[in-house]
Amino acid sequence: MAPSILSSKQKPLCNPMRRGVDSSPAAPTTSPAASKPMLREGELVAPRRHSIVTVLQRTPRERFEALPAYDVAISSRRDFMRFLSFAALRERWRNALATRRVPGTSTEHTTPLQREIRERLGVLPNFFRAAAATPGVAEQLWMQAKAAYLDNPLPSRFKERLFVHLSRFCEVRYSVVRHVGFLLGKGYPAGDASAGHETIEQVLELLNRPLPSASRLEAVFARLEGYPEPKGIPAPRSRDEEDLFDALTVMFVVPARSTQARAAVQCALGDESFEYLMVLLGFIRHTHHWTETHPDLEYETDMIMLMAQHQELARRLLDTADSEWAHAGDAVREALTGQLQVLNTELQHRTRNLLSVIRVLFDRTLSKHNTLDSFAEVFASRLDAINRVQIYLSRLVQGDKVTFDVLLRNELAAHALSLQQITLEGPEGIRLRSSTLQTFALALHELVVNAVKYGALSCPTAQLLVSWEVERAEGQPPMLHLQWEETGVRVLADDNSRPGYGRELIERALPYQLKAKTHYELQPEGVRCSISVPVLE
Repeated sequence: MAPSILSSKQKPLCNPMRRGVDSSPAAPTTSPAASKPMLREGELVAPRRHSIVTVLQRTPRERFEALPAYDVAISSRRDFMRFLSFAALRERWRNALATRRVPGTSTEHTTPLQREIRERLGVLPNFFRAAAATPGVAEQLWMQAKAAYLDNPLPSRFKERLFVHLSRFCEVRYSVVRHVGFLLGKGYPAGDASAGHETIEQVLELLNRPLPSASRLEAVFARLEGYPEPKGIPAPRSRDEEDLFDALTVMFVVPARSTQARAAVQCALGDESFEYLMVLLGFIRHTHHWTETHPDLEYETDMIMLMAQHQELARRLLDTADSEWAHAGDAVREALTGQLQVLNTELQHRTRNLLSVIRVLFDRTLSKHNTLDSFAEVFASRLDAINRVQIYLSRLVQGDKVTFDVLLRNELAAHALSLQQITLEGPEGIRLRSSTLQTFALALHELVVNAVKYGALSCPTAQLLVSWEVERAEGQPPMLHLQWEETGVRVLADDNSRPGYGRELIERALPYQLKAKTHYELQPEGVRCSISVPVLE
């Protein structure tokens, strides 16, 4: 009778998994030919049952010692339980998955270029692996990335946040996914390991920023243009950063219609930062084009697992609504059209005001002259003064204002006057309000014309002193105090009884239209006039 299958296999009882124990079966007592059928039959059943029975008969300590060797240190029962915990199993599964799928790991051959990219960015993005058949292209892409993006002197966190914001408008979602990963610590933001990372909530806030509207753009441009001097790159999540991102959105999505946006950004940042920013915008656009022409680019495993853990983040990253908004262009055009409507309304308002001023000029000039020749000369001179103001306004860079010293010197220069008889005393750069510029310029014109015809500038021995200063009181707008004083002039006795248009303008129109305080007086040696008018900070 053939021997039992288990009886020959259970001597001695041993654990075939235990290291250092000889688990080979006892030597056969029959010839090889006779023992083959029995061994084959035992191989089908005995080893499995033998292992189960053996393990069940051992203590927990013996089972622990029988574990195969792993690449972890297990020196106590606590380590053993931790080793078998769900978190540890999940981590080992992730590592194994990453080893199989993430390019550039130790199990895959990497080139020196790929190692350089990984060292700089903290990961090896698939973006630089899209042209595997042409290694030279990957090198060119990397050189462009370093020049325009990584080595760009703009702050690293700002560059990465801007990259994420503008990548919302790319139909292929690879760029926004990868750069959100950089912000969240899956790599280095803009290749800077010291830049710090952001939270999921902060990134979602950036991704959910509302798109700019017409009314919002108008306020944004006004704030950016209102800086007295460039402020530089704003802090993350500040209102200045929001304004800058809105203006850059217009420049990025509809560059052909972004003249005012460009001027506003340049005014806020200064020329140097503006040019660096333009280089970065060009690289972002190039990156989007590259991903759109390589739509088979796969997300890296670290971002796949991150999106699997955060469904809201995944939903927002993979949503193409913003890109559809940008490609359709309807919302952008609506925003810009709305802005143009606002500008058109303002232009119409200024035109009506200008026509009203001209009509008043015509009526007042006509009432003071009896001949057509004298009327034409004076009226043409006043129209020239209005025309000079319009030229100043049209030549200003967006956000600039006409300053008082420039306005005064240009008015004097328009009459070809020498400064030998004129003394100018006052600070430069006092910005005038655009709404008050027209009337104030006419008042200066009348003072100059009167001095040329009848006052200090008509007599070689007379002198004209023009001085001004700014008063800043708490809770009140700044006030420009102007003093116009002529000396050495012989005033006719009846001049005070015949006030002309210029005096009426100063004593009546300026207080009414500009909320100014004025005083006009003809003294024995010439005109003395004081004007106090609100100005800008």
